[in-house]
Amino acid sequence: MTSFDLNEPDSTNELHADVETYHQGGTWYTRRCDSPEPFASGASRLRLIAIGVEVARWNGLRHVIRDSDGTVAEINTYLTGPYPSRAPTGQRVPG
Repeated sequence: MTSFDLNEPDSTNELHADVETYHQGGTWYTRRCDSPEPFASGASRLRLIAIGVEVARWNGLRHVIRDSDGTVAEINTYLTGPYPSRAPTGQRVPG
């Protein structure tokens, strides 16, 4: 996994993400970026992405999805409100 320090912006991607889904040691993890400990883990990439999406959507946060090699595949932004959208309000695919 390629990680980043929350106090120092990542110079290549300028990430300031709030939720991150990543792969490490044969397992997928999802965590809040302000915590080193993941709140979910498992073998299914799609399941862990779905969990990260829900947490980001509930809290109006960004969700970074990394490929198994650690590169950023997507950055999605969600907003809160009385009827929050299930779709991201902003999406960035590096490349």
